[in-house]
Amino acid sequence: MKQFGIQKGHVVDFLFTLALFCVFAASALMVVIIGANVYRQTVDRMNGNYDSRTSLTYLTEKIRQNDAADAVKISSVGESPALILSQRAGGQTYETWIYVYDGYLREVFVAQGVPVKPTDGQPIKEQQELLIEQEGPVLTLTAVGPDGEMRRETVFLRCGE
Repeated sequence: MKQFGIQKGHVVDFLFTLALFCVFAASALMVVIIGANVYRQTVDRMNGNYDSRTSLTYLTEKIRQNDAADAVKISSVGESPALILSQRAGGQTYETWIYVYDGYLREVFVAQGVPVKPTDGQPIKEQQELLIEQEGPVLTLTAVGPDGEMRRETVFLRCGE
């Protein structure tokens, strides 16, 4: 018996093949969706790590470049803690102030004794907060990135307090 030119046995084969193809297509789509989600989460985590680690690496390197007797101090700019790095050049002492203001890690280079306002610094990197603690020759830097993730770095000042 023929219906529309296809025998009944062939209809079952066709439907089975079609169903198998649909299952394969749905499975492939799910794998792509899951893979895209895993990739997005990985990129988000990598960006978060980059944000907080880059700031701490930058600060650590600046401290090491200026690690001399009485060259590293902690103060504040507005309500934010600030790292002050002193250096002598041309017979005069200059200070680099690094602090967080208005969502950015900022840096300003001034002659010693010049007052620094929060808006003076050039934005370097997006940063939510920077905490600086000193106990003897040990500085503890805590950076809170734009995503709220907190990272901590400890730096030992080789030239003492």
